[in-house]
Amino acid sequence: MSTPAVSESEGRYLSAILLVSETAGRPAKTGELADELEVSPASVTERIGTLADRGLVAYERYEGATLTEDGEAVTRELLWKRCLAENLVNDEADADVEAFGHALSEDVAAALKSFIDHPCSGECSAPDAEYSECQSAVRESVSR
Repeated sequence: MSTPAVSESEGRYLSAILLVSETAGRPAKTGELADELEVSPASVTERIGTLADRGLVAYERYEGATLTEDGEAVTRELLWKRCLAENLVNDEADADVEAFGHALSEDVAAALKSFIDHPCSGECSAPDAEYSECQSAVRESVSR
């Protein structure tokens, strides 16, 4: 399955929805996302509408937002690429690993994966059940 292309900004919103909804165990509320992303609630509502139109987010007013199956696939791919970038870039380098990870094409990420079976060593930013200790790093990258 080829995942739809999203901008770096859209990726931040998708990542925040995943992080907040997994942490809370329910759909992410607009106010929670606004706090997480350090933007206005109106900006969140507008962006969620755009992402919902693209089939990446399911949104119910007063209930919150969750990722659709396609949205979760896109988000986890973006977080995996960020995680890959974190493992490739020296910590002392003042590199924008989020932008670097986002810029990786699927082909390049797949080629790099042959050298690093799974980049997550327990310190990456992918919020997955088996890597729950990484959520603070995701929260930090989302709020930039």
